[in-house]
Amino acid sequence: MYFKGINSYGDRGMVLDFGDDSSKSISIEVNKAFSTISNLGLPLLNIIPSFNKIVIIFENSQIRDQNKEKITLEMSEIKSQSYKSANKTWKIPACYDESFALDLKLIQRLHQITKEEIINLHTSESYYTYYIGFMPGFPYLGDIHSQLITPRLATPRINIPARSIGIAKNHTCIYPKISPGGWNIIGQIPFDIFDLQNPNPSLFLPGDKVSFYSVNHKEFQQIQKKHFSINELIKEYSS
Repeated sequence: MYFKGINSYGDRGMVLDFGDDSSKSISIEVNKAFSTISNLGLPLLNIIPSFNKIVIIFENSQIRDQNKEKITLEMSEIKSQSYKSANKTWKIPACYDESFALDLKLIQRLHQITKEEIINLHTSESYYTYYIGFMPGFPYLGDIHSQLITPRLATPRINIPARSIGIAKNHTCIYPKISPGGWNIIGQIPFDIFDLQNPNPSLFLPGDKVSFYSVNHKEFQQIQKKHFSINELIKEYSS
């Protein structure tokens, strides 16, 4: 078990600490704790997982202190609990057309590989959703093939198009909205992955498995025209 303890976070929060390293095994434990605590029915304002921490925010310090013992007890029992993941497995269409793939040539030059090799490598993996962060609905997916590991851009862009697929170090991602960012953009998906009008606005959740398959520009446009809702995307692209 990687869990190290609970620390205060500001005047009304706490941090569940799982150490300073990051790995899939640590993330699995973090997401298990995140799921367990989220389902306790505690009076939380927010609960936010990352690679190796969970931040929990309460309305005030008194409520935080009243619930610390319960959370501590849950964490001590998590290791012995049987855990059946309710996470989804996704197969997501991706278009690697040059009009979307802003940094594909950069990656080709850096790694001395062809466009087709990049696409094959990126679509050959099943990625684990480490956590949702940076902005609402933004999935940190890993780990990418070793031949695609690429540093962030030296100068971040001011505007990354929504739905863009990015690579940075050993992770890949999808930008849910237009945003500044330093990830290397290699393609785009044909639908939104975050919708505030939906009761569960984020398409992906921590622990989900995500793989991509390549579509051409015409297929991309055909899917785009369907204007899928979040619930329709779940039925169409997950299992």
